[in-house]
Amino acid sequence: MFNSFKLPCTVKLVGVTFGDAQANIKTFGNVHIRWFALVREPDNAHDPNAIRVALFGEFFMGYIPKETAVHLAPLMDAGREFDAEFVCANRHPRYDVVGLTVKIIEVEPLAVAAQEPQEGGLGHDA
Repeated sequence: MFNSFKLPCTVKLVGVTFGDAQANIKTFGNVHIRWFALVREPDNAHDPNAIRVALFGEFFMGYIPKETAVHLAPLMDAGREFDAEFVCANRHPRYDVVGLTVKIIEVEPLAVAAQEPQEGGLGHDA
């Protein structure tokens, strides 16, 4: 099977009708709330690769599709960090159910991001 998984990648969330997802997407699924956390659920009875998407890690929005989670979960389990960036809310003209499309982006580790700029960079006298 050809592996076409590449990051960043854009996905439509699944499981958007479970729990409070509909209310949360309708409230928080917009361009003003730009970033969502990806939370691993290795003990999920339905999928050991499950990755929940949540605002502040608390407000459930849905799940990363299995076809993507199977590649992303091992990376997360190895310590790599990812966020989900809002792309669009998926609305249907005849139904009240709304979905969410996000772009998965790897987060730069804080240790690297916090390094001092090179000489001549910002924060150094010329």
